[in-house]
Amino acid sequence: MPAGRHIVFATVGSLGDLFPFLAVGQVLAARGHRVTVATHPVHREAIGRAGLVFADASGMPEPDDREAFTAKAFHPWRGPAFVVRDFAAADVRASHAKLAPLCATADVLVTSTLAFAGQILGETLEAAGQLRWLSAVLAPASFLSAYDMPATGLSALDRFFRATPARGRLLQRLSRRVTRSWTAPVRAFRHELGLPPESPRGDPFHRGQFAPGGTLALFPALLGEPQPDWPPRATQCGFARYAQPDGLDPALADFLHDGPPPIVFSLGSTAVHANASFLRESLAAAVALDRRAVLFTGSPEMRARLPRRLPDGIVCVEYAPHAAVFPHAAAVVHHGGVGTSAEALHAGVPSLVVPHGFDQHDNAARLQRLGVAGVLPATRYRRAAAAARLADLLDAAHARRARTVAGWLERTDGAAAAADAIGQAAGST
Repeated sequence: MPAGRHIVFATVGSLGDLFPFLAVGQVLAARGHRVTVATHPVHREAIGRAGLVFADASGMPEPDDREAFTAKAFHPWRGPAFVVRDFAAADVRASHAKLAPLCATADVLVTSTLAFAGQILGETLEAAGQLRWLSAVLAPASFLSAYDMPATGLSALDRFFRATPARGRLLQRLSRRVTRSWTAPVRAFRHELGLPPESPRGDPFHRGQFAPGGTLALFPALLGEPQPDWPPRATQCGFARYAQPDGLDPALADFLHDGPPPIVFSLGSTAVHANASFLRESLAAAVALDRRAVLFTGSPEMRARLPRRLPDGIVCVEYAPHAAVFPHAAAVVHHGGVGTSAEALHAGVPSLVVPHGFDQHDNAARLQRLGVAGVLPATRYRRAAAAARLADLLDAAHARRARTVAGWLERTDGAAAAADAIGQAAGST
């Protein structure tokens, strides 16, 4: 395709939602294209460090109290509605106003699941012949396939709905009914624009998120194989891993190299603020196992909840690139976000997954089925239970299986595959 095309990514969410688009964007930029990432202002610095152009696409103010915000977002029952309705859908009007001028110069627009304004612009501008629109999903749960139903963390319910596609379709209908009110602000705004309340494909949180021109599945088949009810023109690319430019702190690098592999405890950039007890229980579990450990605290406020003086062999870091730390671990304890899960799989180390919400229960179940992980729900995460699960995972069999899976993943480059698909779309504009 001709060089110099303008590719716009519109995404909503945390660093885990951002990083795959940075990875794909860097490949496209290296091929001579102009790449803009439109998202929340909090991600401005990360996008700049990736060498890409940032654009503000949100009218939502940053939360004053990050811990209170994440507690709402990860509430087991009310959290998804809060994120979809009160955070993403409520922002659709302001986001549309900011995205529209940017999309006027775009050749291809790529949208994520909750980028509702981007979906509207993709639909209308592609219909007018002004750009090509692609959608992207980061985890299998986003497809809500009747043939591969996402796990909810409720084992009896999961067994029932996963038993047959007919039961899966029943859960699809129930899910659409329960979540329909969440996207009411999007339907109202579409009415203001003179559009039908929903696109021909359906609710913007469900089938309506998928672009007719194609959907990029940014996860590998070993996590979730293509299904008959995936949207048309879905392309399975694999994990799009972002190589962060930040190097390891010298003290942490020395610690990782100067002793037996530690257990690494990380709830990512967001979930750690929703579980005040996680770090304390993790510290106690490491002590009970007499293992070295690295605890990711996420912020100075969370670090202050731990003793100032830590036991020998245990260190805290606010943040460090997972791809640089995980290969040195004996095991990783994490929340099951798909980005963190990808890095644990690529590192070839077992995981203890502590899901908190959203797609994390499903990602946890998939890692467990691969034979590389155990699962301990956040509500039951206590030192004794964590130590017991970790003791089971720290054996030779789990380590061998994790290395085998890592070897399979070495053969795929999701960022390059996604860039190829975007390039094909851009070439047809």
